[in-house]
Amino acid sequence: MATPIYIDANEFMETLLAKGLVIVSAKDLVANKEIDRNRLMRRKALSLSEIVRAELLPLKTVKGVMDWIHSGKIKPGEWYQEKSGYKRVMVLTAAIKRLGYAE
Repeated sequence: MATPIYIDANEFMETLLAKGLVIVSAKDLVANKEIDRNRLMRRKALSLSEIVRAELLPLKTVKGVMDWIHSGKIKPGEWYQEKSGYKRVMVLTAAIKRLGYAE
């Protein structure tokens, strides 16, 4: 078995800082996610990718959100497609609140 190679902790931390990385506790990471979710929920509508990225619904993919739209779980008046720009499908935050996933 090969002998382990040890690195200097200060050198490791300096390397992380040089690359713009930091180590945070899981509690801080969860708190930051919650702040982002609350900020997003103050908007009128969110794109499908924003919903998935912020984990606002128990879905892992954009296709999963589209399936909820097609199945009627997200009602027809609760989503729309933008007419200009990227023509993204947008879901009203009221739909997320109605489904009980807004905290």
